[in-house]
Amino acid sequence: MKRRLPPLNAIRAFEAAARLESISEAAEELSVTPTAISHQIRHLENLLDIKLFERAGRNVSLTNQGARMLPDITRGMDSLAAAFAETYGNIDTNTVTISTTREFARYWLQPRLGEFYDAFPQLTLNIFASESAVDMSGSEIDVAVRYGAMPAQDNDETPLYQEYYVAAASRDLLTPNRAARIEFLTRKRLIDVRWENSSLIAPSWKAWFAAAGMEDCDSFRRMSFDAYNLAFDALKRGHGAALLSRTIVRSAEFDGGFVELEGPQLPGYHYRVLCSPTAMRKRAVRQFVDWLVETATE
Repeated sequence: MKRRLPPLNAIRAFEAAARLESISEAAEELSVTPTAISHQIRHLENLLDIKLFERAGRNVSLTNQGARMLPDITRGMDSLAAAFAETYGNIDTNTVTISTTREFARYWLQPRLGEFYDAFPQLTLNIFASESAVDMSGSEIDVAVRYGAMPAQDNDETPLYQEYYVAAASRDLLTPNRAARIEFLTRKRLIDVRWENSSLIAPSWKAWFAAAGMEDCDSFRRMSFDAYNLAFDALKRGHGAALLSRTIVRSAEFDGGFVELEGPQLPGYHYRVLCSPTAMRKRAVRQFVDWLVETATE
């Protein structure tokens, strides 16, 4: 059966612009000019005699017809990419590219890289840290480790572990042989961390004090940061107590100079693993994901 297909360049331009919802970002991805992307889309619209985008200045949005076409076209482009990668070896089969949060990369993954490379010396991990969830379709990312609410059971994401948050302080702030309790730090500050991802609710001192059955949270002075590495640095300098994740508390950086205060552990969200549609074709990706899941459950 003879296939009737528009020019591949026009299909690629439409798919990238529709997926990214941006002419300029599509142009950057395909290494062409925005004018070239717009020209290819108009060419496709003329060939099909349908309107694929609504345009308002530089902003574009899909028409109903365009939205119906996009999923099948994206799957087709993914299949084409996988076929050429396998045939011509365009993918480095010994390289795994990972997207994850800065906290997971620094305090969980980095300290364990030596163990991973001892087990798989032929592999290379490229790590990109961001608090935003990367769109894996059409990107170079093989594996994403994301932090957030647990997805539905039929989702493709694999759970790693649930996070918890505890109160911690510098050991120098506490009297030796005395219980590590928040009441002995009333002259210090409670350190808050404001999360970059506003869709997630950060642990709060108010919740910690409530879970501890205490009512004097407001009697403490406060200070806040927008990143855990800054809060951890303030903790090192003896400014007060911080609510830290168990990922940080159990890391090598949380050494004998710090102590976990008596009190509750606040439940957080979950770390999960997600692979791109074609990534699991790579043996290196399967090895990394298996190692990741096994190590996280130890």
